[in-house]
Amino acid sequence: MTINDHNMTTNDLSGFKATVEPRKFVRLEYLTDLNEFIKTDALVLGVGTQNGTDTLDLADGQHIPLDRVISIAGRLSPLFPGYANYSCDC
Repeated sequence: MTINDHNMTTNDLSGFKATVEPRKFVRLEYLTDLNEFIKTDALVLGVGTQNGTDTLDLADGQHIPLDRVISIAGRLSPLFPGYANYSCDC
């Protein structure tokens, strides 16, 4: 799943990127490269770029592609509309 799969551009993610607060500990939900759902609490360093892809940079050294991030601190990505209806908070 990439930005192109959703017929979106990086401009469509600009509002979502603006919600990222550096040096904040947040609940993060994302999909791995194998489409595994991960829910974790992490310290966000900010938004960066690796190989031309926007990434969410975490204090533990992970660089998660922004097009795989489902939500940050409860804010749903525009790439996953309606996803909150299907996820459980368990």
